Amino acid sequence: MGTTIKVSNREIAIRAFDHLRHERKSDSALRLAHHLLHYDRISIGIGEVDWEIDMAIQKFGGNPRTGYRYTAHFSFKGETEMEKERYEEIFNGKE
Repeated sequence: MGTTIKVSNREIAIRAFDHLRHERKSDSALRLAHHLLHYDRISIGIGEVDWEIDMAIQKFGGNPRTGYRYTAHFSFKGETEMEKERYEEIFNGKE
């Protein structure tokens, strides 16, 4: 097992936003951007837009916490711990 590093959840969300924008998923990208600018977290429900946001966040190593009933939450203030190899794979464009 390699060393682990902590990555800012805000950085993960910004990468997810950029991914959504490049995939031309503008509704999802705009919703995520709005929450990045105005709030310290995003609540993710069960709709298509929320699904796209959830998948983008997970792609970049984020792990939204399951909330009440059908929602999950991703806080931009926290940090996510991941292995250094995974970090380099995600953030250096190998994925």
